[in-house]
Formats: sequence, C-alpha cells, structure tokens
Amino acid sequence: MIDVSYNNIKNGVVRLICEELKTLLDNLPREENTESSAIRVGFVTYNKVLHFYNVNSNLAQPQMMVVTDVAEVFLPLLDGFLVNYKESRSVIHNLLGQIPEMFADTNESETVFAPVIQAGMEALKAAECAGKLFIFHSSLPTAEAPGKLKNRDDKKLISTDKEKILFLPQSNIYEHLAKDCVAAGCCVDLFLFPNQYADLASMGVVTLLTGGTLYKYNNFQVHTEGRQFISDLRKDVEKRIGFDAIMRVRTSTGFRATDFFGAMFMNNTTDVEMAAVDCDKAVTVEFKHDDKLGEDTGALIQCALLYTTIGGQRRLLIHNISLSCSSQLTDLYKSCETDTVRDVLVSQTAHMLACYRKNCASPSAICIKKKKKKMNEGVKKMNEGVKKTNEG
Repeated sequence: MIDVSYNNIKNGVVRLICEELKTLLDNLPREENTESSAIRVGFVTYNKVLHFYNVNSNLAQPQMMVVTDVAEVFLPLLDGFLVNYKESRSVIHNLLGQIPEMFADTNESETVFAPVIQAGMEALKAAECAGKLFIFHSSLPTAEAPGKLKNRDDKKLISTDKEKILFLPQSNIYEHLAKDCVAAGCCVDLFLFPNQYADLASMGVVTLLTGGTLYKYNNFQVHTEGRQFISDLRKDVEKRIGFDAIMRVRTSTGFRATDFFGAMFMNNTTDVEMAAVDCDKAVTVEFKHDDKLGEDTGALIQCALLYTTIGGQRRLLIHNISLSCSSQLTDLYKSCETDTVRDVLVSQTAHMLACYRKNCASPSAICIKKKKKKMNEGVKKMNEGVKKTNEG
C-alpha cells in the first residue's frame, strides 16, 4: 500500500520503493525444502482515493481500478490482485516502473489511512488467507474518510496535566479496526515518512495490536536516510514469520499468569492473539504467586503457540520450563545468578554517583576529592616502598 500524495512523490520515497521492490520480491521467504515462496503479492496506491491493480500473468499491461467511495471501501477485483510473484513478474515490474511516472505531477496532499487498512484486510479475507500489509505513508490523514485525524500538536499542553491526552488515541476507530485485523489474521507494518506532525498515538494502534512494526523517518531524504530505510524494508520482508497466532500460558498450582504486555491483542484474560509473530517480537508475562508451591514438583510453566506458516500449514509450538522451589533462603542464594546481581549493583551505584556529582557536588568539592585521591595513592606507594626496604 503506497501513499502517492505530493509529499511521498517529492521526497523520492515512491520511486525508491518501486525500484527496490523489483529485486526485493525475488527474496520472499519460503518454507524449508521448497524451491519457491507460496506468498502472493498485491499492490495498492492511494491519496484521497484508492487505486487497485490487476497484475494477472495473462495481461500485457497492469490494469488500474479506482475506488472513490472511501466511506465504505470495497475490493473491486479478486482474480489478478493477489498473485504469485514469479508468474506475474513481468507485469509487476511494468507496474513498478509506471507508478512513479503516473503520479509525478500530483498536487494532492490529503491522504486517507483507515480505508487503506480496511481494503487490505478485505482482500485477505476474500482470498481466505492471513497476511501482512506494508503501508508506506507520509502524513496525518486529514481527508474526509473514516479515521480522519485532526492536528493536536498544541505546545501549550506540554508540561501540564493535559499533556497525557496527546499520548492517547483521538478515537477508538483504529482500535476497532485492529481487532478486526487480528480476527482476519491481517498484520500491519507501517513505514512513516512525515515532515510535520503525525499522530502516532492514534495511527500506531493498529500496528501495535496486530503484531506489526512501525518505522518512522522524519524529514526523509533519499541520500541520507535511503540506505537505512532499504535495510529496514529488506529485513522486514525476508524474515521468518508466523501468522494468525494464538498463545496461551499455563502454570502449575500456586501461581498464575495475571498480565501480558507486547505487540498483541487480548479478547479474554487467557488467550494472546497476534495477527503475526516474528523474531523481533516479545511478549512479557507477569505471574502472581498466590498459594503454596511444592518443593517436590517445583513451579511448572508451559507456553503453547498455535500459528500458520507462510506455506499455509497450521502448527503448534510448545515451550516447557520447570523451576525449582525451596523454603530455605540459603538455597536461593546458592542458585542465584551472581554475575547478574553484580552487574546490576555496579550499574546502580555508578548511576547514583553520577547523579550526586551532577546535582550535589560543587566543582571545588570534586577537585578536593581528586587531590585527596592522589595524596592517598602517593602515601600508598610510599608505604609499599618502605615495606620493600624493610624486607630487604
């Protein structure tokens, strides 16, 4: 999903994306021991309206279909939209070469955002498969459409009690959209190229709750940030990933999982739902100890993850761990990671001394301490010399 409004055209993002995709799509991830990737790809460009492209392998030229009704966006085609890249390679390369030229003279600066996600999700639902949306967006969505946002970059609110509202979504539309995406197995990755205020508190909700990743490049320039963007995009496309995942954590008697944190969505208190999961994602689980733990059996934890591979196979991944329990405090000290404790103490002590030096100690006091240190070192060396002389 490529934003072709004025900002993305002017800063060179659209041309850079299209050129990179010509080579990047040859490296789509695939199942082990398979010759080619089972992933299908589709293309949408957008500003105030959406442009879908038919890239069926039987066509000589790609066909554009425009959807102007962004209030109730729909998928104008199914056959020819999500295709096998190798089969439609020539048509796709033709399209990628045409996109920068088609919108080279655009003056359209307004964009939509929620309808773009809705359209991608509907495409995956129609194809009856899970997947990921790569959205390359430029600005605050101010066009008349669901998910329209207002600029609330009010500097008067900074350092006041009302500042916290800037870090909360403007409405719940993106949260509801994220819930629908998770149910459809639709993950959203957002590559954002703003040159002014962008409401990440609102726009980033879908990315967070669907297990996606958000990349942000302020005032993007191809010659300075282009290499980093290409590196991020390549890593994101090529990494191994699982779709439509559900995770559940089980424990033995005496304690239980009470809270979960991470890029995920929870419809109830036990099931962690992720439209996608990969090596860059982590889920933190908080456990509560509310009963006696048996020293014989220990504390048992099981993490079960049900997910779909990129080849469409449904798999179950299980991790088990057994933790020893003891009623004797001495056993705890014997088993603790002393190196970890030491590193933490050293780090905290250094931080405390740095804060003291910055906020409490005067320059003269620091100089006196340095002089005393040198004097002590001198006395120490003199004593060592006397000791060696006496020994001689």
